[in-house]
Amino acid sequence: MELEILKEQNPWWQAKENILQDVQIEKLSRVRHIWHPPIINAFNLNQDVIYTLRGSRQLGKTTLLKLLIEKLLKENPKENILYFTCNNIDNYKELIEVFNLYFEWINNNHRKFIFIDEITFVKEWTRAVKHLADIGRLRNCSLIITGSNSHDLRYELERMPGRRGQDAQLDKIMFGVSFREYVEFENKDLTSKIYDIESARDNYPFFKKPLNGYLNNYMLTGGFIQSINSFSSSGRIDQDIYQQYLSWALGDLAKTGRKERYSRQIFEQLIKSLTTNLGFDTIAKKTSINSHLTVEEYLNIMESSFIVKILYQIDMNKKIGSPRKTKKIYFQDIFLLWVFLGYVFGLPDYFLSSKKRLEDSLFKTKLIEQLVMSHLLRLENSINWSNIVFFFRSTNQYEVDFVVRTPDNTLLPIEVKYKDGITLKDFHLLNKVNSNNGIIISKDTLLGQDKKLIIPAGLFLLLYENCLYL
Repeated sequence: MELEILKEQNPWWQAKENILQDVQIEKLSRVRHIWHPPIINAFNLNQDVIYTLRGSRQLGKTTLLKLLIEKLLKENPKENILYFTCNNIDNYKELIEVFNLYFEWINNNHRKFIFIDEITFVKEWTRAVKHLADIGRLRNCSLIITGSNSHDLRYELERMPGRRGQDAQLDKIMFGVSFREYVEFENKDLTSKIYDIESARDNYPFFKKPLNGYLNNYMLTGGFIQSINSFSSSGRIDQDIYQQYLSWALGDLAKTGRKERYSRQIFEQLIKSLTTNLGFDTIAKKTSINSHLTVEEYLNIMESSFIVKILYQIDMNKKIGSPRKTKKIYFQDIFLLWVFLGYVFGLPDYFLSSKKRLEDSLFKTKLIEQLVMSHLLRLENSINWSNIVFFFRSTNQYEVDFVVRTPDNTLLPIEVKYKDGITLKDFHLLNKVNSNNGIIISKDTLLGQDKKLIIPAGLFLLLYENCLYL
């Protein structure tokens, strides 16, 4: 590898201001909404440490790295910041070569900040990082590595005990734009007036109409900043954006040796059965896939790639998930639902078809449940999400959509009833999980008694963290 390749990826080595011409940074000057993901403040780069940043492709991980670099350039020598994307290297030996080339070129004793993007493309990449750590090459270095495959990162890092430095959370997860962040883009007055349940009771009547409008829009865009900016600028989402996300998803699955025909059939069943119980064997029977084990394998890969999320039934005695029972399978972001819905059914205009679907009240209820799940997903950060969020199904087939285990080991039942006329009597099913607390997500009703809360969907998504810890 030549040094010129590194210089191409690090134009600020020539002049700090060149960061402003970086592709990701320059794009920010042309969009309406500039998003600074909250996770950007979660890195302590004043120590020898190896962080990982996981998250979906096309979510903005690379842009986040460039924003961190822009900030570091203000206070550090420009040559001490290395960015390298692994798109064009195959194995750990080439990765070692990148590091060696850089360290042979750099000649000062200042702290180095190293950003390695999409490292999971590299076979046996931990062999490179482990080797460099063991020979002392990473001394006085802060390293952030990113990947779009959660399983690969998690599995490989288990082979590096004691080499990653000290931090309470070395493994970070990046999520898309939350509903609250989306509303802040459009109406900061609303988010300044509604910040907890008490302020919601006072101000919701005044903001009800615009909040419902933002909720409808967010159902179309999801949490991907590119779809948000496309919709914000033109009132629709370009077909190319859907195709872009589809290409990376199918491409990543293909890299694992999986058949597109099987993936398509599975996506079709997930869409047809959205928010309902599913077993791997049921999916196998409804497709040309011969084995439930193959279905499970495909879904685990889709989950590791941040496409879907598997929700397990809760074992009420042990307060843990039951992997052997039927599951619920959601898309990790509602925008991905639209991507795969258009793909599976061969729709000519993905945006118009998704907008049409919002007119179906039954399907809209499913979409609300999908949004609730994607926000509960944010509870995952260096912890096992499958042991925090579940669903409940009784022996006589009654269900509660979500059960959240709070930090004090209390079970909080959450039910989506996106309709009018919800009262405290509707808690009878939730009482089977916990008779002392619970949340019902309504269409318009806002009502609370003790630790039981009925709250409109838009308000819940705006205040979900506040709601969970009443």
